Amino acid sequence: MITLLKKIIKMRTLFVLRKTSTNKAGVCPVNCRITIDGIKATEFSVGVSVDPKKWDSKVQRVKGNSTTSIDTNRHLEIVKSEINEIYLSARARGVFLSAHEVKDFYTGKAKISCNYSDLNQRYRAELEGRGRAKSTLNRYRRCFDYLGEFLKNDLPVSRIERRHVAGFWMWLSRKGFHSDYCNKIVQACIGMFRYAIREGLTDFSPFAGTALEWTKELDTTCLSAEELEAIKTHKWNDRLQRVADSFVFMCYTGLHISDYQNVIETDRYLFQGIQFMKIKRVKTGVEAIFPLCSEVVELIDKYGGLNKMPKISGQKSNDYLKLIASGVNIEKNLTNKIARKTFTDWCLNDLGIKEEVVASMLGHTTTRQVRYYGKIKERRILAEWKDKVEFA
Repeated sequence: MITLLKKIIKMRTLFVLRKTSTNKAGVCPVNCRITIDGIKATEFSVGVSVDPKKWDSKVQRVKGNSTTSIDTNRHLEIVKSEINEIYLSARARGVFLSAHEVKDFYTGKAKISCNYSDLNQRYRAELEGRGRAKSTLNRYRRCFDYLGEFLKNDLPVSRIERRHVAGFWMWLSRKGFHSDYCNKIVQACIGMFRYAIREGLTDFSPFAGTALEWTKELDTTCLSAEELEAIKTHKWNDRLQRVADSFVFMCYTGLHISDYQNVIETDRYLFQGIQFMKIKRVKTGVEAIFPLCSEVVELIDKYGGLNKMPKISGQKSNDYLKLIASGVNIEKNLTNKIARKTFTDWCLNDLGIKEEVVASMLGHTTTRQVRYYGKIKERRILAEWKDKVEFA
């Protein structure tokens, strides 16, 4: 009988004879009955048979010192020990198993653990249930797929040890990823194994004790006014022109690609005679509010409204942006993210807009996040100094 503190739970494992199934040799099967908090699971066979005359129900043993009796008693002790281990292991993780669950785990009808691929799917389903954005879920999927590729085999989660993930960070680094991006991947995997522990799928994380060192380098790469103008004025083929127009639209609105793909006509409205847009960010649900400059209005009119703006997936448009960069001799790694950084740079350094306002237009709740997209540069500093300081 097992008694646990905090919540008093009594578990009893009892062996009973199925006398109705006694065979011609005079022996009958031994069944196991698990009871937890007074609730019994259905009995199941433990794979041994005994002579009812030699069975001592009080001490739960076969009488006598014969080899058969000793082997049978040892088998029953192992069964009881394994059942107790299943229950206590789960209880140590804060999981209260019912009698039926303990029985199913022991007989193999249910799994205490699961394989890595199962954990991957379960944790992503958990994140989706929490309302994570599609783009965020895709990022997590990539992180977990990298670990799956590194592990090579679809191991049971409970058997993935430190030795299995040792070298994972270096393996990512050799793929050419920035150290901070390697850290983010490992960090996502750490979160997945915390979920596994919480769900009782394993007792430990193979990443326990992992220390991540962050360089904290901020990549605020953006386009110059000349580079943006080159994209706007170049004559592209129809397909690239649609991608270029989408990119320019984001450069002048600061929209993230996932937010741009969801814009609709009702997002646009007039305020004091000026066209504005107000959207709820896909990733965070935070409102982004910004006026529409003439370049944006011209693009909307060109396509006949926000609903008809060209919408291309992030990956495809990034591929096309490489061709666009090559077409106008831009050596920067042109991606959709650069559009949002270009907008931030334009607002901070050319328009001289305060960080609080830029944060609101980007859909951020604090100015702290603005520094990931842009920083004050010489032309803004010079503009602030003009007419205030005499230069040599």
